[in-house]
Amino acid sequence: RGREFSEESQEWRDQFATVERFEYREDLEGQEKFRGHLVVAITPTDEDTEIAEKISLRFKEEFDKAVFVETRVLGHARPEDNVFEVWLESFEIDLLHSKRQAFINSKLWTGPSEVD
Repeated sequence: RGREFSEESQEWRDQFATVERFEYREDLEGQEKFRGHLVVAITPTDEDTEIAEKISLRFKEEFDKAVFVETRVLGHARPEDNVFEVWLESFEIDLLHSKRQAFINSKLWTGPSEVD
């Protein structure tokens, strides 16, 4: 399935996702302490970016290297798409917050629609 878009140009793929400010650093202490990966998926708005940054800083303060935080800016998502999702990948994947689910499926989604 991953080869489905292999014939598309890099420019076409970049409209959906690009990697910016990525730096590889070997971190033996981090590898030892690592327990999970928090993903924050957002729209490319200043408001979402600010909230994601607050989440990232708070997790660094609370968990240091035990939880790696990644912000995924979905370049094609618009504010009206109600995209702001947070999930934790560890032994399982747990959806912690979903603005989209709160908007689309409010009877099934029991969490808040906004991050506080």
